[in-house]
Amino acid sequence: MSIIYDKDGFKLSITAGVADEAKGKRRWTQVEASYLGYSCSNLEPLAGLKAVFDCFLRGRLPSGEPGIVLGTEHDGLRVTVRQKDKVQSLQVCRLVQGNTEVARYLSFFEASRLTIAVSKALQALAPKTIWGADTSLAPPQTKG
Repeated sequence: MSIIYDKDGFKLSITAGVADEAKGKRRWTQVEASYLGYSCSNLEPLAGLKAVFDCFLRGRLPSGEPGIVLGTEHDGLRVTVRQKDKVQSLQVCRLVQGNTEVARYLSFFEASRLTIAVSKALQALAPKTIWGADTSLAPPQTKG
């Protein structure tokens, strides 16, 4: 099974399957995600993105100079709230070697849509294991 998402600078690929093992079956999930080219396939960057989108949607992000959200001032993402075409937008800048490589302006709709995609990625990071009838969790048999 695969889920692929590629909108507004956020790329997500979730692949899931079942591997047969000697003592049962094991489900596996692989999550690959990036935002404006910045890798965010782990919990910390995904949680950071979700927090930024949530704060923007609730009107809790300050406007002004962009602050670093993920990474460093040389390689990462900066965000701030800006007015674009008389509409409040979330500006996200991708920094590479200290220079802004890409800047994206997100509307409330786009930020809401990305919140759902990031939430799906966070959900997929949760490990899932299913064992067959013969498991290693059964108590050992003793001869008496």
